[in-house]
Amino acid sequence: MVNSYEQRLAITIGGLLLLGGTLVCQAVTGTWVTFTAGAALIIVTYVVPMAHEELAVRRFARRLRRATSPTADDGIDG
Repeated sequence: MVNSYEQRLAITIGGLLLLGGTLVCQAVTGTWVTFTAGAALIIVTYVVPMAHEELAVRRFARRLRRATSPTADDGIDG
């Protein structure tokens, strides 16, 4: 089990890196670019897993339809 001290240390270091990276990005590129990049990362974090799941479901449904649909090789006229 992970020590609670190590968890707090990891969270603190991650927060400091995030804050420092944001401040450096703001100083180099400007406020709006930093805001846009941060917002885009947050949106991508939420959208990509949902889109990936949707594509996987569609792919599975297509494979299932192909596996269950009659084809010319089955000898069925139609």
